[in-house]
Formats: sequence, C-alpha cells, structure tokens
Amino acid sequence: MAVDHAGKQLNTMTDYLFRKLAGLIPVTDGMRAAFTIVCTDKVHFAKGDYIVEPGEKFSRVYLLIDGWASRSKLTGNGARQIINFAIPGDILCFNAALFDTAEVFVQAHTALEAFAIPIRPFADLLNNQPQLAVALAWTAAQEEGVVSERLLSLGRRSARQRAAHLLCEVHRRLQVVDLVKGEAQFQLPLTQEDLADSLGISMIHTNRILRDLVRGGLIAMDRQSVWLLDLDRLRAISEFNDDYLHFAEESGETGKPQDRSGRAETRDKGAA
Repeated sequence: MAVDHAGKQLNTMTDYLFRKLAGLIPVTDGMRAAFTIVCTDKVHFAKGDYIVEPGEKFSRVYLLIDGWASRSKLTGNGARQIINFAIPGDILCFNAALFDTAEVFVQAHTALEAFAIPIRPFADLLNNQPQLAVALAWTAAQEEGVVSERLLSLGRRSARQRAAHLLCEVHRRLQVVDLVKGEAQFQLPLTQEDLADSLGISMIHTNRILRDLVRGGLIAMDRQSVWLLDLDRLRAISEFNDDYLHFAEESGETGKPQDRSGRAETRDKGAA
C-alpha cells in the first residue's frame, strides 16, 4: 500500500460519494468541507492486495475513489464466497466505527485508490455532521440489502437468474454515480473466477451461463466491458427490483430523475 497526500482535486475525488448521497440529503459546502478535513491521505493498492483480513484490527475507514474491491469469506478448504463488490463512492470498513476487528476479507480487484481516514477523525465527522452521519449510515444499510439479496440468489435463484441479477445490480449502482456509458455499457473488471465466486457456481458453469446470455442477445462482452442489450428482459429473468438498493427517486447533484424501472412483472419460465 502506497500513501500520498490529497491535493486540489479533492472535491472531484469525493464526487462519487456525494452523487449517491445527494438523492438523500441536500449536500452542503459544509459537508464537503468536513470531508476535506478528514480526507488527507490517499492510498494506493495493487490488484489482489488485501485491504483488511478477518481478525485484523481496524485502523482506518476507506473512501473508494477509483477501482473495484470485494468483500469475501473463505471456507476451511480455501473455497471463496464473494459477498459483494465495492465501486467508486463506496465506504470500505465502515464497521470500524463500531467494531475492533474485521470479519471479512476486503480485497482490491483492480489497482485501487482510496482516501484512508483514521477511525477517530471519522467518528468525529459523524458526531459533528449528524445529517451526513445518517446518510452514511444509509450506505451501510444498502450494503445489508445487497447481502440479503445475494443470499436469496444463492439459495433460491437459478444460475442464469443469479448472473442476470448481478449484472442488473452492478448496472444500477454504476448508473447512480454516472459510470454507465449511454444506456447500458459499463466496465466490469472481474475475471470469470470472480464471477463464479460471487454466483456460487463453478467457472465452467459461469462461462456457459455468460455464453448463453450472449447468444440470447441479452448482453455483449468485450474484455472488461459489458453491454446490457435487453435490460428489460434481464430484469424480468432475474426478477430484479432495485428497491433493496434504497436509491431515491432523484439522485445526483444535478437533480436528474433516475430510472427506477427495475420492476419485474414477469418471470422467465425457461430460466436455467
């Protein structure tokens, strides 16, 4: 992990976070200034680096500003289950404000940049900015919603539905922070092993499912880019409803209404 000090582009670097929060609260200059005070150290992680590991004592909270990370757990024989993914604007190790040690692996899935905020200044930020604290608590509640939806996928959805649901979820989350090109193109910097470990299936099965979605005209893939060619059908197949993400009807500082049409009225009877 490399560390440097934040410069004049701090507001740009924290913009992803405030794009999300603007749908919940009026983002004020005071809130931005409060974050400026605590976001002094920018850290860099290489792809594959562990940010924290289970049992490790928390020392910092991280605001992700570039790259992807994941939260995962391992079984005794080393099998990995990815719980969820973190994207720019997400808070990593939010539990550090409540607990002493980490319970999951938090790993960089790409080269990653984040602001490292010591626990005491972060706690002071929450105490001094109660409205901001409530909004940040929403981000933790959103993570719980993602985990509960992942549990439903692993327990009750078919592999095809799981894959379609994950793609719809990632698209919706990236859309809110303006990281979707056009209607439905975005970067997906994950290997098939990563996808398999998130979906709870083998790499061979993952490859088969992705090829099926491509052949069906639902998605297109090129290296680390994904196009959702038939978003409505993907939502119907996976029964995707974005209510569990708790995004407001309007999000982003421009106040533009966001698409909340992730309502599946039909079920794909042929889901594998």
